[in-house]
Amino acid sequence: MSENISIELNISKGYKRRINQFGDYRDVTNMSVDDWNERWNLEQINVFHMPCVNPMLVKHSEKLLAGKERQRIFIPLCGKSLDLKWLLDKGHTVIGNECSDLGCRQFFQEQGIPYTAEPLPIEDGLKYKATDGSRIELFRCDFFQLNKSMLGEFDCIWDRGSFVAIPVKDRQRYGQLICQVMKPTCRYLLDTFRVDNSVYGGPPFDCPESDVVKSFGHRCKFQLIDTRDAYGKVQREQWGVKSFTEEVYLMQLR
Repeated sequence: MSENISIELNISKGYKRRINQFGDYRDVTNMSVDDWNERWNLEQINVFHMPCVNPMLVKHSEKLLAGKERQRIFIPLCGKSLDLKWLLDKGHTVIGNECSDLGCRQFFQEQGIPYTAEPLPIEDGLKYKATDGSRIELFRCDFFQLNKSMLGEFDCIWDRGSFVAIPVKDRQRYGQLICQVMKPTCRYLLDTFRVDNSVYGGPPFDCPESDVVKSFGHRCKFQLIDTRDAYGKVQREQWGVKSFTEEVYLMQLR
């Protein structure tokens, strides 16, 4: 059944069409690795890729790093984010996770970092790493294939839209894995959004504080450290929502 016919049938049953981040009306609430790879191949990921370092990372880097140097930092669902290079240039060891080969290759190529790829000890997984001594590696696989023995532990975690991009039903599972790779002193900076997903299809998906509690509260203490009104022309004219708020949490293990 074609996408258009499927949409028409759903409308006839009272289904409300919701535009998603990619500009179409496909249901993106339960995206798989294959779905994300399709969006990369269609060159639709640029809607997620910021042309600058994330302002919240810059603003709260001291809280994330606690003034420490040469930290080991994890960035889940990193894409080809400029945040990777920014942290690397500050002398830290950066480990990213991305499900797309294209995303991994584009990061290294666009940043002019020579690289190689080697198999991971999981089905169809690769690790991209710099060959010039730069301390950066990107684990190309499904996030949920990762584990502590593969990743090790981290001093810091910067979550720049990963938690709010995965299916909402997987948030507690996600939180369990994140907590497993946190060192006892790890500082976890979580960037989230409040948005009406009954109107806008996502991602990002709405993240009330209750979801943070359910996913991390059993292992972490946390505080809301920043709130920003992120509502603009895109949210008003394209998404059709009436508000869009960015909220940033700082977490540490109990």
